[in-house]
Amino acid sequence: MLDVYIVGDDMNQEISRSILNSHQPMNRQIIKIEDPYMKLDVYWIFFRAGGRDILLSKKNKHTFYELQLMLDGFICQTVEKENKIFTTTIEAGNFMIIPPNHYHQVTEASDSGTRFSVAFQIESQDTYILAAIEQIKKILVFPFPEAASSYIQLMREVFKKTSPWASKEVSNLLQCLLLQLFIAVLPDDVRGIQRDVKPDSAAGMMLEIQKYIEEHISEGISVSKVASHFGRSSRQLNRICNSQRGMPLNRIIGEEKLKYIKDLIGTSALSFTEIAELCGFSNEYALNRFFKYAEGYTLGQYRKLAMLS
Repeated sequence: MLDVYIVGDDMNQEISRSILNSHQPMNRQIIKIEDPYMKLDVYWIFFRAGGRDILLSKKNKHTFYELQLMLDGFICQTVEKENKIFTTTIEAGNFMIIPPNHYHQVTEASDSGTRFSVAFQIESQDTYILAAIEQIKKILVFPFPEAASSYIQLMREVFKKTSPWASKEVSNLLQCLLLQLFIAVLPDDVRGIQRDVKPDSAAGMMLEIQKYIEEHISEGISVSKVASHFGRSSRQLNRICNSQRGMPLNRIIGEEKLKYIKDLIGTSALSFTEIAELCGFSNEYALNRFFKYAEGYTLGQYRKLAMLS
């Protein structure tokens, strides 16, 4: 039997509704979830949909885990680990769980998007959950399973109704969501699933992936398009990329896209609007923001430097 408690001064449904729809954190209210596998304390839930300013965040450090899941658009997440700063792009369809006691900040974002985030503490002696936590500590981006967006949508639907069991429904859905995400980060060898890519063939597969990206970089290529071309899941391709290149697929695509942009700026007479369209950006402004974040120069500044050289 699942025990769910809502702790706080005000326990009515309006408080719970505000958790999903406002831009303010949950105050003095904790969702407690306990079952034989784990104990969860959920401190707040954010559902941010809108422009760039809504997606950005200030520099923070917590004593709990923080889920960042992108349903639409992208964010650039910085995380400090062992006195080093790691910057990762989380695109739509992907998520990251930031471990406790790590400074982090969303420093850049798309013009619009939808970011779902949850702050939680977890206690467990379950072998699989402990293995998932070890993966989370590596500060990696993972593709989320299709069911994840359905759980989030169901949570939002709950608060469109006046159900007296709304809080319990959200608690159950949230637990299912987190379990799905833990499974997504779990190494295959821990789950006892035989890898479908043999170690000696992973290098060859990586070459094929790299070649496909380079040949289609002008077509607004994405992780999902690469996965579809090779008939594999994003998770399988990320596993190959991490083992062979030490980075996930979305970062490899980002690096190749940056090289392509620099080449177009330096060697062609194309306008920045035309380059943005070729590279899959919504407009010149979005391209310029991406480029400046990566290189430290605006598009115009880089073109002048390229002409001088």
